[in-house]
Amino acid sequence: MLRIAIVDDEILIREGLARMISKENTEFLVIGTYSDGKHLLDELPSLQLDVVITDIRMPQINGLELIKQLKGSHPQIRSILMSGFVEFNYAREAIRSSAVDYLLKPIDKEQLFELLYQLEEEQQFSRDKEVRHRSGLLLTLLQGDEPPSPLLLLSLTLPQPYFSVFVFKGRSREPVCFCVDRLRQEMAFSIDSLEIQNGLHVCILYSTKQLSDSDRNEIGDRIRISANGMILHVGTSSSYNDTAKLRQAYLDAKLACSIGIYNPDRLHYANIQNIQQSEINILEPFNAIKEPLIHDLQILNMEGALERVHNLFSVLKSQQAMPHQILRVCRWVIESAQKELQEFEALYKGAPYLGLDESIASSMSFSEIERSFTNHFSSILFEIRVHRLEMSGTAVETIKRWISANYNQHADLNTLANMVFLTPSYLSKLFKQETGLTLTDYITEIRLRKAKHLLKNAPDLKIHEIGAEVGYGDPAYFNKLFKRVVGVTPNEYKRISIV
Repeated sequence: MLRIAIVDDEILIREGLARMISKENTEFLVIGTYSDGKHLLDELPSLQLDVVITDIRMPQINGLELIKQLKGSHPQIRSILMSGFVEFNYAREAIRSSAVDYLLKPIDKEQLFELLYQLEEEQQFSRDKEVRHRSGLLLTLLQGDEPPSPLLLLSLTLPQPYFSVFVFKGRSREPVCFCVDRLRQEMAFSIDSLEIQNGLHVCILYSTKQLSDSDRNEIGDRIRISANGMILHVGTSSSYNDTAKLRQAYLDAKLACSIGIYNPDRLHYANIQNIQQSEINILEPFNAIKEPLIHDLQILNMEGALERVHNLFSVLKSQQAMPHQILRVCRWVIESAQKELQEFEALYKGAPYLGLDESIASSMSFSEIERSFTNHFSSILFEIRVHRLEMSGTAVETIKRWISANYNQHADLNTLANMVFLTPSYLSKLFKQETGLTLTDYITEIRLRKAKHLLKNAPDLKIHEIGAEVGYGDPAYFNKLFKRVVGVTPNEYKRISIV
């Protein structure tokens, strides 16, 4: 929109021009007509002007002086000088003073409109460029983890002295964009709209003064009408006039928006000043279920593990934990599963899933967050359990064959578990279930069986050599273990066997 002021000491000329311009295009807005340059300059601080159309000869401050003063104080305002043919020399001086152009009286409306359309196009190009530059700086400022640098703040020029941040969140981009566009069209505010991610927009609303409660209520009513039953969460910050507080305003608005996951209404609209924030300890409820959860994971008790997770979510809901806090707790659960279940990490990363961060960020209710997480979590546990049941018949046999062939080597539990893609704890339980022996007892039985065979059939081998051959490098330990299990020492067994 091109905001225009007309300055001429002849009322018929200035009012006639105003009517003619207003009829031509709704984007041409005549915001004032003045009989003298001084009157315009007096009101200039309260105006948002793009173009001044001024006559040359006027009392007090004439057109040339007005153009010079505008150039010094408001160089962004473009000037058009109206003159009679006999004042051509004045017109040339005006051009040197950076007036955009001059128009000869009587005014040729086609020439005037051609000039105004040209200015509108130039203005739109300039504003688009300015908006793109400002949007880039704003995105850097809002999404950065560190406090904004002084250089960045100095580079950022806002359209109005005050700003308020609005965060819009919807299920997809389209409804959010629709509401934002309607707000921009219907409210008399300058607005920057930034898309943070699909369905999440930040609007920075600029104003000449702080927004009042009635202003926010009016904006809320507009949003409610535009949403028209759509599920939409909107959070707003307080008004500030310090660019250093932009990021804090964004975080406040985001928090006010995030509390919408606990609001059963389709439209959630809240200001940060109305949000009661309380300190919560998310580590305590997680620690309460951590050990039993680990136990359930180790034995792949899916029902028990999911019950622990559900209880954890119930506590988070009662505390009204924010999405970023829920995310941290979910990560702790995932880390526990990755530590206890060897297959979990690969399945978690490879599954067709939004990703934990994106899933929580896009959810519109707490129950949706819990459902999405537990469904994905349980599907991975189920896949692991099915795989292990398929493997269980062959896993123990694989381990037994390895021990039979390598009984004299050190059998590390982690190494054995890796061979059959099981966790050490699960392999231990499975082996005992299948054989009736622990892994240690089974290895001992195999070794001593081999030792007895050598004691019978290799009379030339000394006792300590036989012990080393079956994996016991310490002769004293070999003797002690052999007697405890067999009932006699290796020497006694050898004598008995020979006889």
